[in-house]
Amino acid sequence: MSKNGHLDDPAAGVRDSLSAIRHAKIQLRHLTGTCTSPTKLASQIELCEVLLGEISGIRSSLAEDLAQTRRPLQARSHTGLNS
Repeated sequence: MSKNGHLDDPAAGVRDSLSAIRHAKIQLRHLTGTCTSPTKLASQIELCEVLLGEISGIRSSLAEDLAQTRRPLQARSHTGLNS
């Protein structure tokens, strides 16, 4: 979730990440179905890094949302005033 434009709508960031994951999976599937070369292996590694980055971003976003949800109501309202 390397997109910074979704601070007000975390769900949009998750949707974008899931879309990027789907796209990377399709590309990875095409690369793994053929014989391997150093260039194809490098492309596979790059796609795996994209997948890991997006999954990590989703995890971080969900953890942040969970932490905000668990915060007492009074603390959440003060945080909103300081933003």
